[in-house]
Amino acid sequence: MVDPELSLSECIGWLALFGTESVAIVTMNAFTIIVYLKEPRLRKRSMYLVISLAVADMFVGVFVLFFRLNDFENYCLLWKTNLSPREANISFAMGRFFVVASVTSLPAISLERMHATFRPIKHRLINNCIFGAAVGAVWSTASLLMVVDLLDSTKYFNAFFFLLSCCLFIIFASFSAVVVKMYCGTPPQHHGAVNRERKLTKTLFMVTTVSLLLSLPHIVFFFRSFLNVSSVPTNLSYRSSLPRHLNFVLFFLYYANSLANPILYALRLPELRRALLMCLRCRCQSVRVFPHDP
Repeated sequence: MVDPELSLSECIGWLALFGTESVAIVTMNAFTIIVYLKEPRLRKRSMYLVISLAVADMFVGVFVLFFRLNDFENYCLLWKTNLSPREANISFAMGRFFVVASVTSLPAISLERMHATFRPIKHRLINNCIFGAAVGAVWSTASLLMVVDLLDSTKYFNAFFFLLSCCLFIIFASFSAVVVKMYCGTPPQHHGAVNRERKLTKTLFMVTTVSLLLSLPHIVFFFRSFLNVSSVPTNLSYRSSLPRHLNFVLFFLYYANSLANPILYALRLPELRRALLMCLRCRCQSVRVFPHDP
């Protein structure tokens, strides 16, 4: 029998950390979605892609613990999931479906912000169907890659890294153009609406930047490991060449980008912050009105 690569205390510690992260991701994104849908002031067309990103991030949090349980099964040898290779591939493909949806939402948001910056009047006149089509394109892309993943893992990883390269190029080009326009272009004349759009653009730029900073270290090391093997690793047999603890740190940061997004929204968007505080205040008042029996 192969000796475990992590001690019992190390395994329990990492499991508790990823479990806490998973619960926090699901809770924060679910709460953000509920507030967006309940508050009419927040149900703007420009927020459709943001809500779509929050939905994808929430389900990423659902699968965080499942992904890492497979690692702990290999590293600690404490349990056996008894999943067949086909069942494991389907489960991992579903998890990666939401990861791809989250990744694809970022360039869609950057393109929407570039259009809002360069064509503010035309942006306000865009039909709701266009925003719905953009959200549909994000989830259609994720669905297509999930089908490829189920059919051929090698083609999936090649397609994912090609998609990731395109996403990074679009994000960099779009926000570079936005920055040049905002700081080197003609000052806006309609200060009220334009200033709100500018603040939203800056917030989404911060969200995208933080997401990339948290995600890219894991993606880079995984891509290097993928290139160093003779054939694509399967879900059940893949082991990173990195030290185990460093590998888990990169995974933790990678998933943390799904938690950072709702936090940045609450800090940067006053409408969302007020709605969150109002919900919390109503909750506290209901507790005072209906105290628990001793």
